[in-house]
Amino acid sequence: MLLFDGPAPADRFPGEIRAPERALPRYAPERRFPPYRYVPGLHPHPVRDPAGHSYDPRRSVGRQADWDPLSWRTLREWTWGIDLFNAFYFWEAHEAWEGLWAVKQRTSAPAMTLQGLIQVAAALLKVHLRSVAGASSLAGDGLTKLEGTAATAPVQLGLDVAAAAVAFRNYFRPLAQRTLPPLDASVPVLRLAAEAA
Repeated sequence: MLLFDGPAPADRFPGEIRAPERALPRYAPERRFPPYRYVPGLHPHPVRDPAGHSYDPRRSVGRQADWDPLSWRTLREWTWGIDLFNAFYFWEAHEAWEGLWAVKQRTSAPAMTLQGLIQVAAALLKVHLRSVAGASSLAGDGLTKLEGTAATAPVQLGLDVAAAAVAFRNYFRPLAQRTLPPLDASVPVLRLAAEAA
């Protein structure tokens, strides 16, 4: 499910992604953020290019082992993806979550939550790239999955999916008028349940 590939049109290319200054919890504090937020056409591809921030020729492309949704607190790619997303590393968050999504039954609540968030992250990258059509399509698909999950399983992987869906629906509302929402502190933050549960 590669959502971000190919260069942005040169006449619309906005450059670096800037994250707002805000105090946020870290869910995988042992991991350091990459040196740049990947933007197609601006940076080397993180995993395919030898100059990429996550390139490792020894990297195993093996399949993610199945995992238990109830063990989300120790599911490092999940919590790392949350940290990446909240710090505006949208492509990197998608990468962290994709392997987890790939091993789950597609219509399961965990898979729908992950795919919805992957599509929301892709939509946010499209907002940065100033693609109203791309952002609208991906946001719509992601919101459909999040809202569908929220209707039957409002909390998944420690995330209040119902609240997140409402927050993202409100954030992406300008797309209905073919206007891009701002890529600033108005982007909803993903917060997980308290560790002491």
